[in-house]
Amino acid sequence: MNPTESVFIGLHIGVHDTNISAYISTKQNTNVYYAKAERQLGVKHAYAGIEWIGKILSSWCIDPSDIKEVAMQRPMLEDHDQNLTDFFFDNYADLLSKEVAETEETTFTGGSGTIHSMSDMDKILHNEIKVKNWLIKQGIKVTFVDHHELHTHSILDNIDQHSVVDGKGNKDWHSLIKTKDILEHKRFGVDGWPFGAYLTRIGKKMKLYNYKDGDRVMDETKENLDLPGKIMGIQAYGHKVHKYMDMNPTARLEMCMAYKDDPSFKNQDWLDFIATTQYVLEQEELKKFRTHFNKDEKIGHTGGVALNVLLNTKLKNEFDIEVPPHCADEGISIGALNYLGRKYGFNTKFKNFPFIQHDELPWDEVRSHTIKTTAEALAKGQIVGWYQGHGEIGPRALGNRSILMDPTLIDGKQKINGVKKREHWRPFGASVKEDQAHRFFDIEKSRYMLYSSKVKYSGIPAVTHIDGTCRHNTVTPEMNPAYYELLDEFEKLTGVPVLLNTSLNRMGEPIAGTREQAIKLFNETKIDKMVIGSKTWSR
Repeated sequence: MNPTESVFIGLHIGVHDTNISAYISTKQNTNVYYAKAERQLGVKHAYAGIEWIGKILSSWCIDPSDIKEVAMQRPMLEDHDQNLTDFFFDNYADLLSKEVAETEETTFTGGSGTIHSMSDMDKILHNEIKVKNWLIKQGIKVTFVDHHELHTHSILDNIDQHSVVDGKGNKDWHSLIKTKDILEHKRFGVDGWPFGAYLTRIGKKMKLYNYKDGDRVMDETKENLDLPGKIMGIQAYGHKVHKYMDMNPTARLEMCMAYKDDPSFKNQDWLDFIATTQYVLEQEELKKFRTHFNKDEKIGHTGGVALNVLLNTKLKNEFDIEVPPHCADEGISIGALNYLGRKYGFNTKFKNFPFIQHDELPWDEVRSHTIKTTAEALAKGQIVGWYQGHGEIGPRALGNRSILMDPTLIDGKQKINGVKKREHWRPFGASVKEDQAHRFFDIEKSRYMLYSSKVKYSGIPAVTHIDGTCRHNTVTPEMNPAYYELLDEFEKLTGVPVLLNTSLNRMGEPIAGTREQAIKLFNETKIDKMVIGSKTWSR
């Protein structure tokens, strides 16, 4: 690389969703980069170690000797007041599978994860320590910052009020409240349990796992991370009922796994329990916000729970919240880098945000002719895979790594599920031109698909959930010119500037990070047309 003035690294190893960010300042220019392990490794929620970090640094032309400082959270094994095995067994024993429950030694992989055997967990937990020791051996200064504090720094704007709700942070903490006057951690059991702990148990009770040819697609540890998201969809089929309203937190947590009747979609009582639990948890969060935060000032809302669009919408209706697309642990390295930026006075500003994944670009940029023919295919009812530019940060497709379809199709949900293989009751998101959003949704600006909006237009059934809502993202020509042009061309043909938009993957797989992964998805599914840059594949 060119003679370097300074290189700073934000790093998150963890036990899932490893990611890294870098600030590189030379005499010629300044660049900020981000990479997430799952996009290169092709494993959803992948954790990675020294070899992967070395490859990423090399691709950014960084030699370890160039690095001035690395910020990261302290390895879990080095930052816990209680024996980890005892802690997680005390708080998560009901997540034990039968085989693991019968072993003598158990431990836990994360707040939304599951219990695993020590032989497996040893490797994962010690990976953090190996990376830390490797960095120190290279002569690099390493600064440790609390996990939840790093979440607050992942919001790049200067905000004084923060709520972080996570599966597990450092020590035995699951959440953080931060204002100018307060810095308060919430502890497992002592201060209740994290929002996601309830929803994870509900999903596990229902066995909402992903299968391909009869085999589990993901290991249980990583798959449990996705269970709360699935519960967001099913709760709409239930109702708030009095008998499940006034349960104490411990009884409610136990009920998620100890429910005696049929825990399936066919049982209305179970659906009512789920809906009531979601409502009660929302009310608890609202109470916390009303107690601790000034409504007249912006509030940062991060942690894995900030992916819950139902909660976010309730909060948005009453407070001025900011939720970044990387609100979960994939944003920790950004928080770590921004922490260093605030310490040393540099600006953590990404070019072309949120499309900042360090993944493989198409061979070329999409041209207007290809955009027009793609809009024509969509208007004919075809399912289109759309791979453009760099991928978006976060788990939601925002128009660069998407599967798209006409939202006006009556049987659209069934058709798109021929590709996605989701549970039949889960909804699909949408994209809309931001200047036309008011015609279709009651939330007119939602660029990162983090809210649940009421649908105002009856003609888009494929993206309208059973409760009349949709999780949508709004698109501007400045944010994503090619995708906005596609929406515009589709509108010319149909009168509707809206597309069904779901991530470019199958259930249990990461969003495509390479051209090869996108082509493989086309070859193995019922996608009718794949568009990578201006190159297309059609059936």
